[in-house]
Amino acid sequence: MRPEPRTVDAAGPAPHLMAPPAAAAEGIAQLLRVGTRDLHDRIEANPQFSRLMAPDLTLDEYGALLARIYGHHAAAEAELAQAASLLPPGLMLERRLRRTALLANDLAQLGLEPAAIAALPRCQVAACATAEEAWGQLYVLEGSALGGQLIARHLAATLLLGPQSGAGGMVPHGAETGVLWRGFKQALEDAGDSGAIEAEFVVAAARRAFATLDAWVADMA
Repeated sequence: MRPEPRTVDAAGPAPHLMAPPAAAAEGIAQLLRVGTRDLHDRIEANPQFSRLMAPDLTLDEYGALLARIYGHHAAAEAELAQAASLLPPGLMLERRLRRTALLANDLAQLGLEPAAIAALPRCQVAACATAEEAWGQLYVLEGSALGGQLIARHLAATLLLGPQSGAGGMVPHGAETGVLWRGFKQALEDAGDSGAIEAEFVVAAARRAFATLDAWVADMA
């Protein structure tokens, strides 16, 4: 079992990863939302990522972005799978960590061979050595799945892509998206209320995860 240290590096997080102050009485989900809002906005404004919602998005451009997203989610989901024991069983993690497979199928639908998919570059994500780090990473992935609904609608309208034709990874939970999101937030609140996790470390981990995703997509060749 992995250790669960609750300390941070002596130097502390980089200034841009420090969460804005928030009232202690707020629930942990709200603290996460407020504490990561600036980085969430930064990703939406990312020149590369924002192309997913562009009216003139091309299929080739979408394929390149999809490959980059795959490289991030494959690494993040693998790290979370290794840290499964740090999260409550009620989260049903196996139902949540399925986007990598769906993205791989999307890439195959766009013509990429299995060997080429396996050879795609993988993002170097932060280790999930504590429960807080696991929750922070999962928050970013679950939020991405929730926001993917808007992207999926745009892809259907502009490129005529659907769940079985190259856009299945945009909404990995399908019809369960809302249910799983609400279940995630409830489990997160329960963990915070029980003292199993400390909000400030979850927010710090989520900020690192957001910053990693933003830099990874921005650094596309």
